[in-house]
Amino acid sequence: MFLSALLVALLAIVSQWWFFAPATRTMTYPLTTGLLVGIFMGQPMLGMLAGAQIQLVYLGWINTGGVMPSNTMVAGIFGTALTILSGANPKLAVTFAVPFSLIGLLMVNAYETINSFWVHRADAALERGNVKAIRFWNYVPSFFTAAVLYGIPAFCMVMFGQGWAKSLLKAIPKDLTTALEVVGAIMPAMGIAMLLNYLGKKSLMPYFFIGFFLTAYLNLQTMAIAIFAGLLAYLIFLNDSKKGQKVEAAAPKKKVRRLTLENRTGKVAEVTPAAPQNASDLNAVEPTIEYKNKLTHKDLVKTWLWEQSDEVCYNYERMQALGLTNMMIEPIRKLYPNDEKRQAEELKKYMVFFNTEPHMIGPVIHGVALSMEEARANGAAISAEDINGVRTGLMGPAAGIGDTVQQGILFPILASIGCSMALEKNYFGPIFFTVVFLVIIYAIGYWLFMYGYKTGRKSVLDILKTGILDKVTKAFSIVGLMVVGTMAATKVAVKCPIVWHVGQSTVKVQALLNQLAPCLLPLGITMLVWYLLRKKVNATWIIIGIFVLGIICSYAGILGLA
Repeated sequence: MFLSALLVALLAIVSQWWFFAPATRTMTYPLTTGLLVGIFMGQPMLGMLAGAQIQLVYLGWINTGGVMPSNTMVAGIFGTALTILSGANPKLAVTFAVPFSLIGLLMVNAYETINSFWVHRADAALERGNVKAIRFWNYVPSFFTAAVLYGIPAFCMVMFGQGWAKSLLKAIPKDLTTALEVVGAIMPAMGIAMLLNYLGKKSLMPYFFIGFFLTAYLNLQTMAIAIFAGLLAYLIFLNDSKKGQKVEAAAPKKKVRRLTLENRTGKVAEVTPAAPQNASDLNAVEPTIEYKNKLTHKDLVKTWLWEQSDEVCYNYERMQALGLTNMMIEPIRKLYPNDEKRQAEELKKYMVFFNTEPHMIGPVIHGVALSMEEARANGAAISAEDINGVRTGLMGPAAGIGDTVQQGILFPILASIGCSMALEKNYFGPIFFTVVFLVIIYAIGYWLFMYGYKTGRKSVLDILKTGILDKVTKAFSIVGLMVVGTMAATKVAVKCPIVWHVGQSTVKVQALLNQLAPCLLPLGITMLVWYLLRKKVNATWIIIGIFVLGIICSYAGILGLA
């Protein structure tokens, strides 16, 4: 048990201490951590089933701007561990996980508050010209903070909790256990409704109902719906692109003057000033310069790898600042060799507040910053304020696009498929989700990082202006809504067991509902939760309401497990 407790504790630590994103990114999701907890505790099947049940509740919990509505890391790891310790039915995992997720909010608040202290220690180190200390303040104190807040509680629960966990389960009456299973069957409606609240534009909502009724009437599997939705979205994307090309062709062309700067290859590259002070600045031509200090492809790859720990010391005061300063150490050393004081001075510009989607779209900003940093080191008239002005200007658009595509569309599509496989006792479900999700995110992130470096901010802004990303987002939203419709039809697994006896005939309420439309009750519950979210009812109160009403309706015989 000691080894199991130690491994679960380490998993709990890295679920918050994001030391290398490709290894830790999916540790925030119960679908992945549930299987790992199960393996560590010798119950892989139970762990996977519990993790999948918990994940369904959090399909729509999207963390944006550093705001975490619920701690899914704690919910997945602690909820799964308690399910295994007690030997409970996986359907009860949700009732264990939700309280842990709310307690976990205090843990993440403490973690991000304490990390603010290490940022000030890093400031002091740069003032002394000590560049090496940045690595220490980024990684070491934040690890021990995560160990105390996450690791020790997880270790103690697994090491010493089996006895009281089983006693707790035995103390719950059978009727209450059944009622809690009903609550667990209703809870996926919360995650689905949150996704609808995030993606559900009026023009796109019909795709949710298409996915729902395709599954309800034809019993199509999630993968089949995803393939069908993908082909449909592709056709719509092509049609929108053709319309956009016609509009663009009809629009008059505008001539734009740009500054020029000889780039790394000796060719003339375009450089757009951040904010021209007067009209004469537009007519200025930057003198040709020769790049004496250049960044190689190897340097760029190293920088991209260091960027994967930009949230290891994530904190409320400056968010990703310390991690990005840590990322820039290698290129700054290369551009300003043998001058540690100058290196420290250049790194100071990155110790300001910065927060964006870090791994899929956000890397393009760091590529652009590297390009400007290289030009600055070789004599170009680029100030520290220019670099930070560009970073700040791109921060918002990258966050909006990245969070929407990654958390609001890509994740629920893949997680829905993975959960469906996992609940059918297929180990490939969590593996499929984890591998495909990571490959897509980091392949796009790497490409955009290199693209930003090679083309600079001008090309990035041009992409944003073309509207191509809006069309791509719409296409992915269609796929996401249809897949979510499938989940509403299959994972909100409740029925109405009421039977009326009229004379010698028997009327089953569920049969009447099925005659109107299959899965009508799950759809109604999902729509009700979505309505409450749209009315700005706090998600925590909705969860409490699901617990209370689920238990009452179970005892009253109004709701039962499908």
